[in-house]
Amino acid sequence: MKILGIDLGKKRIGVALGETEHKLVVGLPTIINNHATLSALADIIHRENIQKLIIGLPRTMTGQAGKQAVYTRKWGEMAARILQIDIAYTDERLSSKMARDSLATLGKALKKEDIDQAAAVFILQGYMDSLKN
Repeated sequence: MKILGIDLGKKRIGVALGETEHKLVVGLPTIINNHATLSALADIIHRENIQKLIIGLPRTMTGQAGKQAVYTRKWGEMAARILQIDIAYTDERLSSKMARDSLATLGKALKKEDIDQAAAVFILQGYMDSLKN
């Protein structure tokens, strides 16, 4: 099954494509979060035959849901309704930090778009690693 991972931000959305049979994940170009976001996601969903959307749910280090988690759930419910796709949420704690740290080892200047994309990869890979074979 093909699934799409999302690192939702109010300005940008990191996106990753995954395939559950082989548990492969690749990053896709980051999307600007604006009026065209859902259209861009719909294009990816149709082009790649995506069957499920995995959205990183931000929580505090103590596991509490804050303002960003409320925003994420509202956005996810709207996206599921408009895009007509199943969604699931997965804990995204530390995904941006792990993304920054892993990209820093490459020795290149870090762009926010690259961090968002890498965070989406970490989110989706974590979700797929949690699936039973």
